[in-house]
Amino acid sequence: MSIYKMITLLNYSRLKNSTGNQVDFSDLPGNKNIIAGDNNAGFLGFVTSAELISGSGIATAIGLSAGTLINDTTPWIKYIWKGKICFYPLKPIRHSVTWDAIYNAGAVYGTGDEGLFPPMSRGGQLISIDTTDNSINTTNQNFLGDKSAGMDYADTVGAVGDTLVLKGWTNAANNGEVTIVSITNTKIVVSGKTLVTEVGAMNKRFYKKTNAVTQNASVTVNGVAGKVRLMRGASQDQLSSYADADRDSIGVNNEWNWIILQLHEQAKLKNWAYPAYVDSTLGDFGVYLTDQDLVTHYTFGSGSYRWCQETSDITAWRRVLRGYHGASFLGADHSWVTHSTYAFSPVLEFPQTSTL
Repeated sequence: MSIYKMITLLNYSRLKNSTGNQVDFSDLPGNKNIIAGDNNAGFLGFVTSAELISGSGIATAIGLSAGTLINDTTPWIKYIWKGKICFYPLKPIRHSVTWDAIYNAGAVYGTGDEGLFPPMSRGGQLISIDTTDNSINTTNQNFLGDKSAGMDYADTVGAVGDTLVLKGWTNAANNGEVTIVSITNTKIVVSGKTLVTEVGAMNKRFYKKTNAVTQNASVTVNGVAGKVRLMRGASQDQLSSYADADRDSIGVNNEWNWIILQLHEQAKLKNWAYPAYVDSTLGDFGVYLTDQDLVTHYTFGSGSYRWCQETSDITAWRRVLRGYHGASFLGADHSWVTHSTYAFSPVLEFPQTSTL
């Protein structure tokens, strides 16, 4: 982005300061009023890294050393998302970082617990429980890291003697901790409790206990404490239809679509590079950022593919990314992959402080 355009964008925020409803009553930097959108998804403007925090500053604050620092002083987009004041870096701030590394820094979910799917988790409709041999089963989730079984660079759920945590199952008897007695690519026999036959569904899951990290990364700005998390890049987590034409992107819970895409230049004419992944009702914030401004196309430098929170339903070891082929693109890849295109761009989320 040129210095001229950056100054123009920052001044745009300040010129609009007196318009729209005030939604930020805190001491956070930047405009306090909605410029475009509403309390569920609204744009408040831009702030500088000097006003908020630098890329290196946020990495230090959460203890994330993996990857390579880039765009250290990029401006931040200020917005409101479902009533929370948020900031997101205009450009990526670390490349060559894995989803797993971000999770291990506690900066994926912002939930204060271990989050839905820690690294090496399995879950969803493709797993089931069989009471006849007290086992967890799958036809294609591949519990072992076995390339010959059709996985490339597969992770392994665990080994004999490891403790697994089961969550989200309808029958309460199936939730809790068990110990691996034996494990193959399609079956894990467990001990420690008696399981009840049940088929998988969304958010029915399990993971190795020692892989769980509390998702409570935080940052304090001007005395206001906030969460550090990844952006929501799809309509739900776990995805239910990655194989469908829209890759489960359509819906009001897709933060990337309702914030980043409404700031994009293609919001004006709806000439999206990947229209199947974009809601037909998406609006236009009137800002017109380009893929070059955002670095959301691989031709504009490292970090064009942004890690998001969600887990794929087809292969639970794949996590959602946005960008790379343009802002509207949605993909998914292995949580442990390191590549110069894969980037950390955190959301800083603060509670909405109101005097109303």
